[in-house]
Amino acid sequence: MPDNDIPEMPQPDDAVVGKEAGALMQATACAARDAFYASLGAIDGDVLAPLVNPAFMGGPRWPSLRQAWRVIRRPDSIVIASDGLSDPFEDDDDVFVPRGHLLEVCIEAPLAAFDGGAIQQSWLFDVIYQVSQNVADHGSIDLLVQRHGSVSMVLDVQDAPAGLEDDKEQVGVLLAQGAPGMPPSFDTPYGEVLLLTITVLQPAELAFISEAQDKAQSRRALLAALAASPTGQHSLASRAAVIPR
Repeated sequence: MPDNDIPEMPQPDDAVVGKEAGALMQATACAARDAFYASLGAIDGDVLAPLVNPAFMGGPRWPSLRQAWRVIRRPDSIVIASDGLSDPFEDDDDVFVPRGHLLEVCIEAPLAAFDGGAIQQSWLFDVIYQVSQNVADHGSIDLLVQRHGSVSMVLDVQDAPAGLEDDKEQVGVLLAQGAPGMPPSFDTPYGEVLLLTITVLQPAELAFISEAQDKAQSRRALLAALAASPTGQHSLASRAAVIPR
């Protein structure tokens, strides 16, 4: 079976019917996610969200339509995390299915990476924005992660820092559960939600994956090398590439 050939999953037994029941499920899911994010650091009061929902302009639809990201401040770093990919799905018959895409994504970078500028205008936000939209569009990234351990993709990043793009002017990223100081998942009353950490790759690291015959093994080796490196899985514009032997 090809890597991207994902079987259809049956509707879970914990779906609810009706707007009122759906609103309660939504509020409960959001409260669980907020509590988890608060355990990672200090959450900014304001969410990051587009002025016009991209779903209204042909973009991918998130489970509850709402698209947002949270900023979590740690002593020496900032985490940007998606806020809505695990919202309950709502269909046209007002049936609500909990946990949405069964995951959220995050990216962490040192404070200096933002240089005091607006986070929503940074290239790092563009990375997580694009990854989030890819997750919503694909719909089954959780199954790919469970099958292969991690997922890599390439992005056309706006204002990418010099030296970060490959010869096709694209930036590679690696998505995997868990990172030093970052839990692999969090619990909700409806079950576990995966947390995928995004690591921006150096061009040589992207080439290491692209040229490997066993890409899943190359991603595993690269993740281990990144975790053991001085910068871990933080996303940096400039750092020494970590190439496993």
